[in-house]
Amino acid sequence: MAIHITMTTDVLARSRFVVSPAHEVVSTVRLRRTHPAPHARTWYERAAGRMDGYLLAVLEALVPDDHDYSPDFLAPPPEPGTTIQQQVTQIAGTPPEVVDYHLDIGLRGRDVRPDVAVLHGGAERYERWRRPVPTVLADLVARGPATVARTAADAVQAFFEGSISADWPDAAALLAEDVRRRGDLVTRRGAVAALTSLGPGLSWDGDGVSLPRPYEGTVGWAREGLLFVPVTAHHGPVRFTAEEPYTPMLAYRPDGIARLWERADPPDPAPALAELVGSTRAQLLTVLDEPRSTRELSRRYHWSEPTVSYHLKVLERSGLVAAERRGRLVLYQQTSLGSRLLGR
Repeated sequence: MAIHITMTTDVLARSRFVVSPAHEVVSTVRLRRTHPAPHARTWYERAAGRMDGYLLAVLEALVPDDHDYSPDFLAPPPEPGTTIQQQVTQIAGTPPEVVDYHLDIGLRGRDVRPDVAVLHGGAERYERWRRPVPTVLADLVARGPATVARTAADAVQAFFEGSISADWPDAAALLAEDVRRRGDLVTRRGAVAALTSLGPGLSWDGDGVSLPRPYEGTVGWAREGLLFVPVTAHHGPVRFTAEEPYTPMLAYRPDGIARLWERADPPDPAPALAELVGSTRAQLLTVLDEPRSTRELSRRYHWSEPTVSYHLKVLERSGLVAAERRGRLVLYQQTSLGSRLLGR
């Protein structure tokens, strides 16, 4: 069984990569202290120690660790450059009927939505799939969907600001690098290649995109392609969100997330090269076989950003590396002269 998103290759080519701070919150909360990524466990532990207990309990009730569905309004479709504050405002302003619909989908005893029940093969099977309503959520729901939306927004904001915000520049830089690499893949090999690189099980069958799921369904409103959302705290198969008329989203884990908690030693340069340009500059030149930002180099290796910036400028003036601006990032890479100096 699978979800099928119908589209042509021309429509798929309209797809965009976007970053979503709210997705990081939801993905972190989903696995809590058992998350396999150390940075996500750290984020959760920070939040648990700093957040108002009630807001954390509400967030955990909305994003269960023992069920695969959480309300989609917690992570609304982002635009390029979306901030957590903008997403929090979106969450708080979720229309009451949308809040009710999302709660109905996953919570036992609420209204059975026929369009959702049919995906599961009938109301009885669907009701077994739904989960009981946690007490803290039942009390909140009794106060109305608008209150649910505002409280959820407060909880998402508190979680982000209390735990993720301190590391967000590094995480955002990693996400931007993943978007750049996959954008280059689109240029080199096409949108289908970029799509199938997001994770196992995701496939293109000529008429659209298929994702394995325990139910059947068709999405026919992806008229502007898809939103590809890299999430450093994502774990498991590509997650799918579709709410008509919004562009469907596919959340996936980007490459290189280990860099958020690990640091590497730069490679040892050739002694002659180190003697010629200096040890640090030789190491930098060696690792610039692909475009990298000052922040990435600082985060990945044992250098401060001012140190990296200083030596990159010297290498740039010498014609050994070139700088290119891509959006908010300035990326550095070996020039042909730099590559020849390294014997490549």
